[in-house]
Amino acid sequence: MSYDLTDHQLELLARVLQHGGVLSSPFGHSDEDSLLPALHEEIAALEEAGLITVTPHAGSGQGETLTLTEEGYAALDIT
Repeated sequence: MSYDLTDHQLELLARVLQHGGVLSSPFGHSDEDSLLPALHEEIAALEEAGLITVTPHAGSGQGETLTLTEEGYAALDIT
């Protein structure tokens, strides 16, 4: 299957992969590495395409866990 992904979307999928296929956000502690509002659209598009699942953190009001799906691994050519 062919995926029409932006460079930013591919980078986000690769970042999730680098963390074992599961990444919690905010992604880090510095402003540079935190989940920026602009990423919400990218995350939503990846979730809509079935490449990741997004699970909100319970009770914290902020943050979510991003998990690669089988389709997400396939988009990165990892089967």
